Amino acid sequence: MADRTDHGVDPRTHPDLPAWLTERAQSFGHWAEATRTPGTWDFSPQSLDTLEDLIRSRYDSGAESLTARRDAFLQGACWYIGEVVCRARGAVWKFEPFAVKGAELPSLFGEADPSGVIDDPCVGVPGEDTDEAIHPMGAVHGLFSTEDELGNLIEQHLSDVLGDFDEDDEE
Repeated sequence: MADRTDHGVDPRTHPDLPAWLTERAQSFGHWAEATRTPGTWDFSPQSLDTLEDLIRSRYDSGAESLTARRDAFLQGACWYIGEVVCRARGAVWKFEPFAVKGAELPSLFGEADPSGVIDDPCVGVPGEDTDEAIHPMGAVHGLFSTEDELGNLIEQHLSDVLGDFDEDDEE
């Protein structure tokens, strides 16, 4: 397993992010062992397929994964997804929280269902806004989506996050 300690954090980010990244990096070995497939986690784009299979085997819906978003497995999975994008595409971690008009800015991975709130970290182009960034937790929840906003059938995969990043780079 590759070790990376610089995290590539956007300097404009919320102060909770570096601590979360350090905690995830330090617990990665334990997380990998807990998946019962520790040799799989080499930060390659192909390893996202195995992670997707694990996520789909543990959760049946986006609502179920949302409820479990603070669990050690999903926290580690989100960190891993983001690290794959950072390493493959030169992205950096960001956390620029958003709250509905007048609400207090959220902390990282708040306690409640964050309706109208963005409280999870993302990865994106250094120096750019988070509007086009990739949210690993959103990618996890998206695995259970079967229709887009127009009602068209869709099938989403974790590896799609790498393609999304490529499209953003080309604009």
